[in-house]
Amino acid sequence: MKRIMLLLTAIILAAATGVSAKGGLTVGQRFGTQDTIVVKMPNGAKMILQVENMQQLKSFQTFSLDSLMRVVNEYVQKTERLQGNGASNTTVTVTPSGNGTSDQVVVTVEEKSGDGKVTKERHEVRINKVFKVDVEVEEGGDTSRVKINFPTRAERDSTRAKQKEDRYKATRFNFDMDLGLNALANNNDAQAVPDLSTMGSRYVALNYHLLSQVGGRRSPFYIVSGLEFAFNNYMFDGNIWPRDVNDVTSFERMTDISIQKSKITSSSVNVPLMAMLKFKGNRGKDGFHIGVGGFGGYRLGAHSKVKYTEDGRNRKDKDRNNFNLTDFQYGATGVIGYNDLTLFAKYNANTLFKENRGPESNVVSFGFRLFFD
Repeated sequence: MKRIMLLLTAIILAAATGVSAKGGLTVGQRFGTQDTIVVKMPNGAKMILQVENMQQLKSFQTFSLDSLMRVVNEYVQKTERLQGNGASNTTVTVTPSGNGTSDQVVVTVEEKSGDGKVTKERHEVRINKVFKVDVEVEEGGDTSRVKINFPTRAERDSTRAKQKEDRYKATRFNFDMDLGLNALANNNDAQAVPDLSTMGSRYVALNYHLLSQVGGRRSPFYIVSGLEFAFNNYMFDGNIWPRDVNDVTSFERMTDISIQKSKITSSSVNVPLMAMLKFKGNRGKDGFHIGVGGFGGYRLGAHSKVKYTEDGRNRKDKDRNNFNLTDFQYGATGVIGYNDLTLFAKYNANTLFKENRGPESNVVSFGFRLFFD
């Protein structure tokens, strides 16, 4: 058994270092012309390493090789004790201790002996419960033949999906971002509030959402809450200059200067409360989802910015004023999407300006929601 473990150790070392067994060219240098690598062992035995391509050999580097090497010796001792008790088919599980990691190596040994000259063994190495590698060893005389079977992508995805299922939590946090546009609704007086520039009136929100699944891990029903930090830009078309005169916000159309950009920007913090249905798609991934609810919040700040040309010179005016914008925010919100594509919409039931201190109009925001897992 120690000879077999020496072979297994050589496989790992060859994959990790890329050193040729004959002390000449490296594995990477010799691999371009062959897919069978002959490794000469210190005791005179030969090991033949069969892989389909160089990527398979290199993929060993993604495994926790240090942890595997630390437990090889313990594995040998445990296997010998089991075989001393007459066991021919053994499974040995060794978990490193004291290093703060969760690496685990599971080795399954199946011995088949025919006429006494050939011995076959099969080793299953599982690291972190995700990567599983099958190593088949065939010994005859002083030659050892080793075949490595790497897990397919479907097998790895299946393992990760099972791990995710095992780590189920009914409540979890996620971070996402809303990118969209603003528009005005119920704006009956076009002279009081000018038209907004479509692409310039942007909406951005940074969201830290709390998702609570109701009814168990297979339930599609969720409650969404959390915090949202929203930034609204209202950019006006035409030569418009927003002003606050005697605590009343108005919009003056300028004739003696040329305005390139005129906008009011506000920021707010909001708390949403939404009921959502999330259905699973193929391979357990997120499928169709839809949610509707409301939100409440408070305005944090506001300012105006006007860029214009006067007497042939470019100028910029920035006024840190609240422009009589409504402090408390509330309204309806909703999302709809499939897989990673999600659309959102928000309607502010509160008017943009305080009562009798500015034009009456409501804000509608809509766009895309981007998730960061």
